[in-house]
Amino acid sequence: METIDFDNDGNPDGIINLYTETGIVPESGDSWESTGIDEGEEGIESSGILRLWQLRNASGDYFFDLINPNCPSGYRVRVNLKLGPYAGIAATTGFFPVCDNDDICQPGIEVDINLFDTLESREGFALPHLNGEWSYTGPQPANPYILEGANFATTIDDNGGFPVDSEDFSFRYTVLNVDTCITDFVDVQITVVRPVTAGYASSFTICESDIDLWDENINLFEDRFLTREDTGGSWEDDDNTGQITSATDSTINLKEVYDVFRASPEYVPGFSCVNFSYTYKINSRSPICPNDEETVTFVIYEELRPFAPENSVEEICPNSSPDQINLFDLLEFEPGYVYMDGSIADDFAFWTFVGGVPSNGDLNLENNLNDLPEDEQHLGPINIANANPGTYRFRYDVIPRQSCDVTFLFSDDVCDPISIDSNPCASISTIVTIEILPYDYAGQDTVDLDICQSSNDQFSLRSLLNSDGREIAEGVWTDNMNVVVDDIFMVPTDIVDPISYSFTHTTMNPSGCVDEAILEFTIYKEAEAGAGSGTAVTVCSDNLTITLFNLLEGNPDPTGIWTGPFGYTSPDHLGVFDATDLTLPILGPGNYVYTVGGNAGCTGQDQATVTIEIVEPVEIGNDRSASFCEIDGRVNLFILLDNDTPRIGSFEDIENTGALTPEGVVEFDLLPNPDNEVNMIYNFRYVIPNSAPCDQSSLNVEVQIIDLPEPNVPDQEFCILDAKRLDDIEVDVLNYNWYDNLESDMPIIDNPLLFDNQVFYIATVDADNCESERVMVQINILNMGERFSNGELCALDFQDGVSPDGNNQNDTFDLFIEEQFNIPIAFPDFDLKIYNRYGALVYEGNRDTEEFRGESNVSLRLGDDLPSGTYFYIFTPNFENNFPIQGSFYLSR
Repeated sequence: METIDFDNDGNPDGIINLYTETGIVPESGDSWESTGIDEGEEGIESSGILRLWQLRNASGDYFFDLINPNCPSGYRVRVNLKLGPYAGIAATTGFFPVCDNDDICQPGIEVDINLFDTLESREGFALPHLNGEWSYTGPQPANPYILEGANFATTIDDNGGFPVDSEDFSFRYTVLNVDTCITDFVDVQITVVRPVTAGYASSFTICESDIDLWDENINLFEDRFLTREDTGGSWEDDDNTGQITSATDSTINLKEVYDVFRASPEYVPGFSCVNFSYTYKINSRSPICPNDEETVTFVIYEELRPFAPENSVEEICPNSSPDQINLFDLLEFEPGYVYMDGSIADDFAFWTFVGGVPSNGDLNLENNLNDLPEDEQHLGPINIANANPGTYRFRYDVIPRQSCDVTFLFSDDVCDPISIDSNPCASISTIVTIEILPYDYAGQDTVDLDICQSSNDQFSLRSLLNSDGREIAEGVWTDNMNVVVDDIFMVPTDIVDPISYSFTHTTMNPSGCVDEAILEFTIYKEAEAGAGSGTAVTVCSDNLTITLFNLLEGNPDPTGIWTGPFGYTSPDHLGVFDATDLTLPILGPGNYVYTVGGNAGCTGQDQATVTIEIVEPVEIGNDRSASFCEIDGRVNLFILLDNDTPRIGSFEDIENTGALTPEGVVEFDLLPNPDNEVNMIYNFRYVIPNSAPCDQSSLNVEVQIIDLPEPNVPDQEFCILDAKRLDDIEVDVLNYNWYDNLESDMPIIDNPLLFDNQVFYIATVDADNCESERVMVQINILNMGERFSNGELCALDFQDGVSPDGNNQNDTFDLFIEEQFNIPIAFPDFDLKIYNRYGALVYEGNRDTEEFRGESNVSLRLGDDLPSGTYFYIFTPNFENNFPIQGSFYLSR
């Protein structure tokens, strides 16, 4: 089966198609079912493809049924596949190498492999069948082995000190015949190689005090340093101590190594330690096994140097020293060997109370050493404040450093290792003795006392000290200027603001110990809200700005607060009311009580009352203003007041115009107007007296005088032919009125025609109907033939042609030409006659007749279009001294 090539590409693939093999033609509804396929083997595909290499047993038990529901029996055919034996191909040629990693300390089988791993398993190769049998075929091996199924295990023994480097093992894998297919087998050989060993190294811990014992040349190959190693390796100096000089050198002098270290900058005295290591390395004899190495380690710990207290007995005055001292500060160490490093996790320096006043007395270690930070564990803090006199003894123990950050194995039996990491150096200790000297108790510091001025006239300073239940000795008092003062303190009588005092009470006993206590207190005066039983104040309702505190009598304390009507409470001691400040409350009538709380150390509060009475002024009303025309002449200011304003006051000329009479009349012609302004404003005040404390009631009256300029209109001169009307007169102001006479109240509202010798009056007027002085205007109308004052002639010149062709030019004999003449208005009774060249009348007209347009309107030729030619006219004005006019014109068609 290993040669089957389904796709004929020259590479075996082990694939067959059961349709092809059986010659059966696929039909619709076909499906394949298999029997005898083990888990992990691949079944047949719907296309009939079967991958023989996925079937891992040589067997005749593989059955494949072709099922089709269209067949009477339900299936078309059963195929029995008999798969011949296949043992596979050896994966390597010659031998299969394996490294034996046997550890002498753990005897037993080290090489443990599945023999199927020795067979080819690459893609493109058939896999061996699994229902074969493995058997050992080589000579009896020197070392024991185990063969269980396909599992092979062995180890290469050292053979009593004469180790064998490798051993060969031969095996055959046989798959039995199936039907006519004969048995198949494959032979493989496994070579097991023993690895090299660097042996088993030892490690040593050495105290610096024993280093002289190592002042000799030692050979690292000695069994106390290295055992059971293979020969042929070399030593390496891991720390470059200079002791190993060549690949064959194995001799060192440990003291020389340590002396070099002591002289180097790396050496830090105190809790120093150092490790030196030397590694034996041996290379493998086979590329399939690793190299090996072992390290011999020497750890040298510094020997602790002795230390002692600075004094045999340390005398301490507890109340003249800090409350806490460190016992460590009382020790003396050899230079460079101060044992205070707190970086080591293990306890190595600690204090113990060992005698003196009972351990539950007043002096002991402040904290357990373990409760302190690591870098403070050596300090040994103690509290000495208020300690009972006596002698106290403490021991300071320093133990050697317990670790040098090296983990190593050491044992006489290399197969039963134990961990060694202890320091072989000895611990050291010393005793510190302190004596607490007696002292005279000066009392406890006493501060923040409050004393009322009235409580005592005098008192003893010592009586104010906190004694903490102990008797206070008599000492010396000094103030903050270090001036000695008496114990009896006299309370001042003139206290205004609180006064603070600070005194120090000092005692000294024969042993020289000093004790001190500080006394601080403040004396306060009795609360004072103001003298007298109360203050009454009357204010006017139009001036409610007041500060209540300024109304108090005596010397009130500025620490109180006001309460008053309508739930009033002041935010401070002032009690400010300001009518112009909308954020403040409004002052009301009633009693306002000023309350000063009792000062510290004093008992009661004090109160004072201010009674507010509010007087209302006369209600005078609001300011007034009015405008008047200058031509009005005068005004009585009383008429400008509100109806509710009492008429019991008087007006004041606050601008000193000189135009106000005692009766309140303002004469307009007396008002000053130096710049001749059109609109002038003058202010006057109306005043009514009030009862105290209200000032007079007043209001302002503003008077605006409108003095309009007179129009500049000269006498008018017009030709009668213009037929001018009143509105045709040019005026130099925008707003004006015309009047028939000087006293007329009604202005001319129509636009009358102007006649000779008429007189009109004109005045400037504003929106409020104020007028200027009226100006007279004379009208002069010139008759035809009269001349204007400038010499121009008032004359009528009719057109010299009529052409009724509809072009709007000379279509008629015009009686009105703008800017020239207006016959129907100027001569309402005129008469016009037109004659042809034969003297015959062809047209007769007046103001009611249509203008001549080339047609006859007389009876003989009524409505006829007159022919072109010259025509003659006679115009008769029929008005005053205006004479008839004759002329001719040409009618053109």
